[in-house]
Amino acid sequence: MIHIVRFLVTNDDSYASPGLLLLYRIASEVGEALTFSTESPRSVIGHTITLSRPLRVYRMKVSNVDMYLTDGTPVDVIHLAINVLGYRPDFVLSGINIGENLTLQHIFYSGTVAAAIESAVVGIPAIAFSADVESFEEISSPEMESIAVKYLKEIIKKIASRGLPGGVDLLSVNIPNPRRFRNCVRVARAARVRWFSSYEGRRDPAGRPYYWLSMRKLDAEPGTDAYTVDVEGCISITPLTIDLNAGLPKLEEVRNLLLD
Repeated sequence: MIHIVRFLVTNDDSYASPGLLLLYRIASEVGEALTFSTESPRSVIGHTITLSRPLRVYRMKVSNVDMYLTDGTPVDVIHLAINVLGYRPDFVLSGINIGENLTLQHIFYSGTVAAAIESAVVGIPAIAFSADVESFEEISSPEMESIAVKYLKEIIKKIASRGLPGGVDLLSVNIPNPRRFRNCVRVARAARVRWFSSYEGRRDPAGRPYYWLSMRKLDAEPGTDAYTVDVEGCISITPLTIDLNAGLPKLEEVRNLLLD
C-alpha cells in the first residue's frame, strides 16, 4: 500500500497571504495538504501560545482552497490541528513568509519559524520557508512563483521521501529577493545576530518621554544564512534542533562551578 504523505500548511501572515496559497499548491502536488492559518497577521510574535482566552476555529474557502482559520497564533494552529481537527500530519510546512528570517535573532522572533519549532516539539518534522520580499505583490510575482515551484518543491519532495537526518528537527529555508537570486542553493548555519538595536528617545505633545526602536543591519559573516542570502544570492537551508541543552561537558563545567 502506497503511503500518501500528509502536510499541514500554515504561516503567520494570515490566510490572505499569497505565500500560503503558493506553499499549499506545491505541497498538494507532493502529497495531501491541509491548510490552517491565522485569521490576521501574527508576525514577530515568537513562540506565543494562547492561555488567557478561548480560541475560535473557522472553515472557509479562499481562492478555491478549503482552509481552517483561528483567531490564535501560529503555535496554536499546531495544537488545534492535532487536537481539534484530529489531523496529525507527517510534516508541517510553514510560510512562505513575507520577509526573511535569517539569523538566530530572527528565528526566535518569527511566528513562521515558531510554528515549525512547535511542530518539532510534538514530534513532527517541519520546514519554515521565508522570502526576502516586503509585500503580497512581491510574494505572488511570477519570478517568486517560478523559484518556489522549482526549488521549494524539490526540497519538500526530498524531505517527504527521505525524512530529516538524525539530530535535525526542522529546517529554516530563506529565499533571496528574485531580483538578486543567482539560481543556487546552500546549506548554512544560522548567524547569531542580524540587527543592532537601539532606542531613540522622544517626547509626546504632553512632554512625556517615549522610546522608538531603531535597528541597524550588521555585516553578514561568510558561511552563515545571512551571507548566503544577502551576499551570494542563494537560497539558504539551515538545519535546526530544538534541543537547547548545552551538552554533557558543559553540564560538568557548570556543576563544578556552582556545586563543588
